[in-house]
Amino acid sequence: MKAVLVTALSPDLSGVELAEVERPRGEVVVRMRAASLNYPDLLMTRGDYQFKPEPPFIAGLEMAGEVVEAAPGSGFAVGDRVRGGAKTGAFAEYVALPASALRHMPEGMDFPAAAAMGAAYHTAYVALVEIGGLQPGQTVLVHGASGGWVLPPATSRARWAAGSSRQRTARTSSKCCAQSPDPTLPFSTPGGSAKTLPG
Repeated sequence: MKAVLVTALSPDLSGVELAEVERPRGEVVVRMRAASLNYPDLLMTRGDYQFKPEPPFIAGLEMAGEVVEAAPGSGFAVGDRVRGGAKTGAFAEYVALPASALRHMPEGMDFPAAAAMGAAYHTAYVALVEIGGLQPGQTVLVHGASGGWVLPPATSRARWAAGSSRQRTARTSSKCCAQSPDPTLPFSTPGGSAKTLPG
C-alpha cells in the first residue's frame, strides 16, 4: 500500500516520501478515505513536537474511513464508518488501530469532516467554550477561517454555545468552507471590515 513515510527528520520535508509499505495488521484495520493535515503533523516531520516518533514512521494524526477488518469484541464490524487516529499512521491507504482510538462517525457526516473532528474541532471547542467561557448572545470573530474548525459539524450541530454566533474572515471567500452557514467578511487589513461587526 502507499503511505506518507518519514524516513528522516528534516526542516524542509526532504525526509518525507510517498512510499510503498506493508499493509498493517491490528485490532481494527480501516481503509482510509480522508485524512486531516494538522500542524503537529508538520512538527513531527522535523522532530519538534512533544511526541517524537523515531523514523521511519507513517505520518498522520487522524483520519476517517471504513472498517475492513475487526477483531471479535472490538465493537466494530466490517463496513462501519469510523474516525480516529493514534498520533501517527493516518496518511496511508490502510490504518491499523486499537478499537479505543476509533469512534463511529455521526450519521450524515462526510469523511473529510469526520477526519478533522479530533484535533481541529475539539481544540477549538475546548478553547472557546470550556476555557474561554463563550456565552449565549456573544459573537466570535474567526480570522483565517479557511482552516479545519469551520467544518459543518462545528457550525451547524454544536453551535459552540446555545445562542452564540460567529463571523469569519478570510482573504477570499472561496477559501471558506462552502457548507458553513456563517457569514464571511472580507479581510484586507487588520481593523478593516471586522470593525463593522454586528453585535
